Amino acid sequence: MSDLVIVGNGPAAVAAIERFRSLDSRSRVTLVSKEEVPFYSPCPLAEYVEGSVARERLFLRPASFYDDHGVEFLAGATAVGLDRGALVISRAGAVRSIAWHKLLVATGAVAARPPIEGLEGTAGVFALKTLSDAEGIIALSQRARRAVVIGSGFIGLEAAQALRRLGLDVTLIEALDQVLPQMLDVDLAEIVRSRLEANGVKVLCSALVRAIESEHGAVRAVRLDTGVIAADLVVIATGVRPDLRWLAGSGIATDQGILVDASMATSVPGVWAAGDVAQAPAWDGRHRLIPTWPNAVSMGSIAGVSMAGGDTRHGGTDIVNVVRVFGMAVASFGERGNGESHDFAGAGARRRVLIRDGRISNGQFIGDISGSGALLEMMRKGVDVSRLGDKIARPGVGPAWSMPRPPKPGRHAA
Repeated sequence: MSDLVIVGNGPAAVAAIERFRSLDSRSRVTLVSKEEVPFYSPCPLAEYVEGSVARERLFLRPASFYDDHGVEFLAGATAVGLDRGALVISRAGAVRSIAWHKLLVATGAVAARPPIEGLEGTAGVFALKTLSDAEGIIALSQRARRAVVIGSGFIGLEAAQALRRLGLDVTLIEALDQVLPQMLDVDLAEIVRSRLEANGVKVLCSALVRAIESEHGAVRAVRLDTGVIAADLVVIATGVRPDLRWLAGSGIATDQGILVDASMATSVPGVWAAGDVAQAPAWDGRHRLIPTWPNAVSMGSIAGVSMAGGDTRHGGTDIVNVVRVFGMAVASFGERGNGESHDFAGAGARRRVLIRDGRISNGQFIGDISGSGALLEMMRKGVDVSRLGDKIARPGVGPAWSMPRPPKPGRHAA
């Protein structure tokens, strides 16, 4: 029996190991990873594809990390089932059970696969979620001429840029009427679309993909309602989702992800979850899936303390996204919707801050994203910014701007 079994090998798992080992140096720890390689960051995979980031820079811990932390590393092992006290894994074609006393599920999220005819089993169709995906894209891009990217979230935009920089003809397809639909309002998204097109990416919005067409098992075209686009390589970038299928029958409560409390505990005693797979209370108390690196690290660290018997709570992080579009920075946080919109335009920048009941609820920034972190903190703290009006959207705004101005010194008679 392993005292602690961790399923997953991403930032939440590594943060949990480091924090757990700082408090417990004796427990036997086993880590199960479906990938064959040690811990790496998927964030710069697009840069790796285009050649601006070397492969070795993806790996954020030395190869000795697991031995240094007293962790048995089971690479190439996939979790296929969970019973109370036993994890079922498949490795090298064999199925076995691992008994555990404590368990952390940190399996992250997998690329969503839309129901497109011909998608499954066609060579040349990739996500950009794993190192294996990136290396497959690199290999094929050396002989491909035409690429199609389906989905215009930040991963789709990063993939389109990388392939364009490699010299491929790139078409970006989005089912909705704008790019970055989860990040930006329609008018701001048009700026991003123009930037893509100015750099040679053809953008098709309000376009539905009906099928992936193949020849001899390899992709040759993408069929839309409006026609056919020739393609030698296709990247699916239609979002991510936790894979919860292997947890069926485990008794662990789930919604979109695994439901956890502020200590990362699940509904089953002895089981914790952290990272992109976990649906935890956010800063406003609502349970949310927030698939970001900082959130995964924070949750993993909290889980590490909890599993070692400590008492700490996750304060909740926010939905924050940052992407560069051919050198132009784009950032957003919070939730779009009804409210007072305050805008700034100038010096190659467009900035928008949404206010509800005097408090910041959303920020969108293009070109100049300076100060967005300070505005995010003001949102978290519920700072009343109503007196600022449109000034709230200007670069350089910070908490001090919202404070009442001190009275001017008065003149006193001699």
